[in-house]
Amino acid sequence: KRTSSMTTLNLDHNAIVNSTTLYQKNVHDVRTYPHKVIKRSTNAKLGKKVSKGKLKDFPIYTLTLVERETCTNACEHWADCFGNNMPFGHRFKTVGLMPKIKSELDVLDKKHPKGYLLRLHILGDFYSIPYVLFWEKQLLSRPALTIYGYSRHHYGSTNLDKWSRNIGEALLKVRKSIGFERFAVRFSTLPSDILSANTEHNPAPQSITCPVQLDKTDSCGTCSLCWTANKPITFLDH
Repeated sequence: KRTSSMTTLNLDHNAIVNSTTLYQKNVHDVRTYPHKVIKRSTNAKLGKKVSKGKLKDFPIYTLTLVERETCTNACEHWADCFGNNMPFGHRFKTVGLMPKIKSELDVLDKKHPKGYLLRLHILGDFYSIPYVLFWEKQLLSRPALTIYGYSRHHYGSTNLDKWSRNIGEALLKVRKSIGFERFAVRFSTLPSDILSANTEHNPAPQSITCPVQLDKTDSCGTCSLCWTANKPITFLDH
């Protein structure tokens, strides 16, 4: 099953030229934002909680940054980003973000002492090495926290600029130091990595096609492969 077609922007569109989202009215400064930036999942395809495996009954939370602003322009979906079809999603600027996240994680630790799963990032990507190391520190000090997500920043790639490559290498180090069981961040479009996430046009050997997209299960929460399978995952193009 394929999702509906994404809006594709022309290369001279302001959002492409300025490396940002279409929906500037929904870009928020966390220092003045009156609500929580880490939000409980209400998305049917993501699911509200995990229903199988070691993380069973963990509630699922999400964090959304600004697409393109935090991403490498090497991304295959730079022009047809999923965010192009998300006019109502609240995106957060990076200034002041880490202290805001830390305070909200303090609350979640107390609310869910048995554990919770945080999806990084619905939109956007890891934007700096200090931000990557921030998440490593949170995982080391918060046994209830587990993270999963994807990044288009790659390690060891000569096709990316130094900024993106360095972030990719930092992510790999954290994944090795923390372990994939708690820092399940897959590298997007990197078939050489055993824990990557790739498209149907460039799949990795022995990969598993996303069961949610094939309608074999209801949601990420009922599947759990992205944070448990020691194999690459293949996604159908949107």
